[in-house]
Amino acid sequence: MNNRRWGTLDPFIEPGGVLGRKVANKGFLEALLAQDPFDEYHFFLTDTAALAHQQDYCRSAFPQSFQRGAFHFFPQNRLHQQLEVTPYTVFHLSDPITTFTRLARLRNAYAPFLFPITGTTHSLSYERFMPAFLGHLWGGATARDAIVGTSHAATAMLEHTFALLRQNYPCPATAHAPHLERIPLGANPLFSSPAGHNPRQYFSGHGAAMRARLGLGTETIFLCLARLTVDSKMDLAPLLCALQRAAGLGLCQEETVLVVAGWAEENAPLPQALAAMAQRMGIRFIPFLRPTDEECLALYAAADVFVSPSDNIQETFGLTLAEAGSMGLPVIASNFNGYRDIIIHGESGLLVPTIGPESCEETNLLAGTWFDNQYHLRLAQQTCVSVPDLAKALAQLGTNPALRQAMGQGGATRARAHFSWPAIASAYVALWQRLASTPLPPQEEARIRSLRHPLAPDFAHSFRAHFSHTLGPESTLLVRRTPTGDAVYQGRMPPLLYAGMDLMIDEEPLHRMLLAARKPVMVKTLMELLRQHWPTVQQGIAQERAAMVVLWALKHDYLEEVDAPQKRTAP
Repeated sequence: MNNRRWGTLDPFIEPGGVLGRKVANKGFLEALLAQDPFDEYHFFLTDTAALAHQQDYCRSAFPQSFQRGAFHFFPQNRLHQQLEVTPYTVFHLSDPITTFTRLARLRNAYAPFLFPITGTTHSLSYERFMPAFLGHLWGGATARDAIVGTSHAATAMLEHTFALLRQNYPCPATAHAPHLERIPLGANPLFSSPAGHNPRQYFSGHGAAMRARLGLGTETIFLCLARLTVDSKMDLAPLLCALQRAAGLGLCQEETVLVVAGWAEENAPLPQALAAMAQRMGIRFIPFLRPTDEECLALYAAADVFVSPSDNIQETFGLTLAEAGSMGLPVIASNFNGYRDIIIHGESGLLVPTIGPESCEETNLLAGTWFDNQYHLRLAQQTCVSVPDLAKALAQLGTNPALRQAMGQGGATRARAHFSWPAIASAYVALWQRLASTPLPPQEEARIRSLRHPLAPDFAHSFRAHFSHTLGPESTLLVRRTPTGDAVYQGRMPPLLYAGMDLMIDEEPLHRMLLAARKPVMVKTLMELLRQHWPTVQQGIAQERAAMVVLWALKHDYLEEVDAPQKRTAP
């Protein structure tokens, strides 16, 4: 892949609290850079702190690539300049929500090659995302663009959403969204044993140390690892009810322990409430808050069964299930969202039936005025993970070590084959190669480049009534250089360029314009002269840049009008 450049508008490495999205983004980037399939990696980020953080990470994590100059870091407001002069192979975004269509608009206007744009789904359930989904439905999406769903559930949600938007909004026949691909997420490499090793045996020392730390011996440990919140992950009260029921199906409560680990705010009431509920039910319960990656590994190694009765549409994949599988743990999970992509019922775990609402019109109405966690909770409380079936699954695996071992081995085999980050990174590289080689007929490319996005603003026309006069390419305005313009042209004083204006006013066209304006000259003549400085960009953009240089020079008294006011172009 010589002379190939990968670009992004996202850091992929983010500080702060542990979230599945952050973990997945970090795993993806590390796997991609470990394979190193591109010559260069360009990061366009929004602020200097993010740029510095990304640069420090790349320098420390991939020193050889850093030393050969593979990494390039730019403020995002310089993106258009780089697109003009740099051929890119692909841009990949950490989600398809925030900047996908904005990047497509810039690519269509500036890039000499209409490179593929891809973005990976994470949570899709936020009401505020709907305008972003609508923004995808335009004629500027190319056959090289793709949204990558991490599960069948994610792609099904997007298919229905785009169909719903087409039904509700009049869309032209040429309007279409990027096509949908499906590539899963990967387990943390820390939780994967070397090839040929049984993960239960390989990590047995970690498991024994964690059992000792928890004060446990040979008890059967059911592990649930998740954010401890009922409004964005899962309600664990039904799990406690199922454990109580399982006692009547042969599961010995005295020899069974439920360990619930995950992120929770300091002094959050939920862990204490769950512990009190478990105590009333006679269930041995251990909370383990805010575990590190190393502690998560030890918890996986110590456990006998992984349990995840997810009930929240905020979840679309389920990283912890892939991690548990890579650690050789059998999984009991709700038959919900992307979980059914990860677990093969009866082979790598057991899936528990779920029941959801047929319609939720009131929630649809309320979502626009409620906080995200409020309508997520309302929907989750209408998602029933079958407690009787969950109890049967707990009893079945809790009382059968041989079955646990067989399903754990099945999960490890499946995780290595389908949910390892190196395999997933390879799948992305293959996708990008296929997309980049997709032909785009010249007429189709010309049509795409000429389109305005329907949600893009049109500031000049929308605010035309603000001005007393406007300046266009056919203006009959006559101008000339002022004494201040003489000083700038002769280098006796610098032009006044506020922070950021250096992106817009180039020294060469400015010098060329001031030279031509040494005597009275028509504005349209100046604009034609200036347009020649940007021969590769669209004519409309070059024309706008030329007008901006003239207007800026008039504003700062480098040029002055010499014609009568009545000759100006009226708004």
